[in-house]
Amino acid sequence: MSRPVVPLFVLSAAVMAGTADLARAGWDNVFQVCCFGCDRPRVSFAPPCPPPPCPQPEVRVSYIQRTYYQPVTEYVRTTYYEPVTRNVTSYYYEPVTEYRYTTYYDPCTGCPIRVCQPTTSYRLRSQCNTVTSYVERTALVPVTSYRPVTVQQPVVSYYYPPTSVSYGAPLVPAPPAAIPPAAPSVQEIRDQVPSVMPPGGSGTDKIPPPNVPTQPGMSYPRPGTSGQVRPERTASLPRNSSPTVTVRGEVVLKDQITPRSGARLVFVNADNLQQRHYVTANAYGEFDTSLPVGRWYLYLGGEDGRAVYHKQITLAGDRDLVEYKVVSR
Repeated sequence: MSRPVVPLFVLSAAVMAGTADLARAGWDNVFQVCCFGCDRPRVSFAPPCPPPPCPQPEVRVSYIQRTYYQPVTEYVRTTYYEPVTRNVTSYYYEPVTEYRYTTYYDPCTGCPIRVCQPTTSYRLRSQCNTVTSYVERTALVPVTSYRPVTVQQPVVSYYYPPTSVSYGAPLVPAPPAAIPPAAPSVQEIRDQVPSVMPPGGSGTDKIPPPNVPTQPGMSYPRPGTSGQVRPERTASLPRNSSPTVTVRGEVVLKDQITPRSGARLVFVNADNLQQRHYVTANAYGEFDTSLPVGRWYLYLGGEDGRAVYHKQITLAGDRDLVEYKVVSR
């Protein structure tokens, strides 16, 4: 009786163990959606902050006047005479002389006398002649000439802003650009519009004789410095730290070629409208002056003595010389 009991006990234990495993598997399937893999480790990754973008260059477009000669072909009507040769048959009468001899007896002597009598007749003749005549002809002959052509060639310059030392500095938005004051009409009077005459001046537009250039292309002479210059006490400023910029150019008429002599220009500071600088062009329409760094409004004096707004210029410290061409409107 003891031997059959032992295998039965072992078989019962194995069946109970298998039933427990099936129950555990079923329990896991029920809660697999929310609890499956809860005991696994979680790993997160955050990319580093990207560096700030590279500063974009400022594009400035300036125009340079270029003149070149362009070939132009025109057709001119000309007249000439062409010789034409042809053969013409002409008819004429040619005289023919014949001599006839007659004999008669002299009644006195009774001797025979022979007399020769000429007879003229005309015969029709033909002749082939070469005749040259001239016929008028008309032809178009190409004539090439060179005409000057003036164009404004754009020159693109790139200026990079100064780089910042720290990358964490907040970006400050640029202030809005100032709107230039509108030029007044004839019926409107405003104090903000400058006059072409400096305040407190004598009112004359004549240039002193020593400052009048004798040749085109010459600018006003610079006034000499008083006193003796000592080299050991002279210091030069860096190029980029110059507080003033030399503004040089010329004033021309609407054809962009003829200079306008004696033209008056007014430079008004955009930040301080009370700061004005008056310039008078020389006999060749050229002007040369120095202005502080900043934004300036350029006014051009008209025929009626009132200043007309022309354009806004920006003077930066990276350039010592700026050239402009002012065209009268």
